[in-house]
Amino acid sequence: MCLLIWLLIPLLALAETFRWSDAQGDRASVVHPGVPKEPALAKAFKARFFPTPDRLRDPDYLIEWETTVEVGRLTPHYYSAVSRGLSLYKDSKGQMVGAHPAKIMDTLTWDLRKKQEVTLEQLIDKAQFSKLARLIGDHAETREAFNLQAHYGFYLRKDGVAFYDPDAPHVAFGVESVVPYAELLPLAAPHSPLLDPSVAGH
Repeated sequence: MCLLIWLLIPLLALAETFRWSDAQGDRASVVHPGVPKEPALAKAFKARFFPTPDRLRDPDYLIEWETTVEVGRLTPHYYSAVSRGLSLYKDSKGQMVGAHPAKIMDTLTWDLRKKQEVTLEQLIDKAQFSKLARLIGDHAETREAFNLQAHYGFYLRKDGVAFYDPDAPHVAFGVESVVPYAELLPLAAPHSPLLDPSVAGH
């Protein structure tokens, strides 16, 4: 246990808030658990979760962007996080444009040894994607939000892997399906994080 704590200390930090604004009135706020100290991961973390000015500017509207990043799973070999939030488009008078805000959801799962992002193909054997789709549907509260042909986003949690469909309609966007590790192990790709005892707890 002491070794585990020692290995994780470089990645832990107090919660921080990133803010950005410009003269036009575009604003962004990202509450996050602290940018990881490992340089390659820190770069990927900022690129994934912190909106750059060009993602905020719109020639016709003011944009407000607010997200919160949460660490879903942190082990000696893997780091996994998710951000959830909203972007709002406002007219020149500050009134919201559209029926409702757009939902934002991004994830990042990182291999700390290889210093690279873990893809879905590295997590699940591609030949098992149809079985994965069925499992995701079985565990989803809103099954119709998941497209069987989707290229799912995912992040690791203590109780399993949370999947979502980044191309789902905006009304359903952000709906997650958490599949327990025990059900995913038979679908694991070679060298998948699912085979790491510290991730899946097997």
